[in-house]
Amino acid sequence: MGKVTPGRRSSGFFATSALLIAALVLLSFPATYFIPLATGSNQFTLLRHLHGLAFFAWVGLFVVQTQLVRTGKVKLHRELGMAGVALAGAMLPLGIWQTVQAAAERQARGVEQPFEYAIYNLVDITVFCIAFAWAIFEATRRVEWHRRLIFVAFLNLFAPAFSRISWMTVIPFPWSDMIPALVGDAVLIALAIYDKRKLGRIHPVTLGAMAILIPLHAVSPLIARTDWWNSLAPLLFGFW
Repeated sequence: MGKVTPGRRSSGFFATSALLIAALVLLSFPATYFIPLATGSNQFTLLRHLHGLAFFAWVGLFVVQTQLVRTGKVKLHRELGMAGVALAGAMLPLGIWQTVQAAAERQARGVEQPFEYAIYNLVDITVFCIAFAWAIFEATRRVEWHRRLIFVAFLNLFAPAFSRISWMTVIPFPWSDMIPALVGDAVLIALAIYDKRKLGRIHPVTLGAMAILIPLHAVSPLIARTDWWNSLAPLLFGFW
């Protein structure tokens, strides 16, 4: 199991990037979750705990998976991949459920645009599901496609976490909402540089992700506060 399979060992890019992003994710939650939880200053619902547990577990599993590939333990990587599929299956309903619950809470508090942040949730859930499902399809067909697609899915979890930090700053809107996703998109640029050095070209997955996600992340905050989105979102999320 520990034997390195020729041609299947990954470079350190994915493993190192996974560790860096996971560290930033963890550093994004002390003020809004870990400290209130430890001190009892905030009572979180069971849904929030389950949502957090599932998403933290997926980030942790991805870090482990990239380290296994880095050291050539591909067989164990594939075996653990089944746990990743099961976990992702739980993340989808939990993500949607949390989006609906958060919007309902803001609506109950009388927030003028309670569905403002729902657009970010919709984009994140959609991108994660597409990238992850495609990555699973490519797992035994085109390994380089699989690596990048699963990395895009993982990277997509960064912005919702890092936004906890940016929203506590004095950065004005829309930059406060753009920055978390654009910081994650900067990693895509780093991936493009890595592709160019390793493959001699930018991989189609990397190029496609940059072409779609960077403009999408830039425009989402501009849509979030529009009247048409806040009229459409209740219908999309079942608020009849």
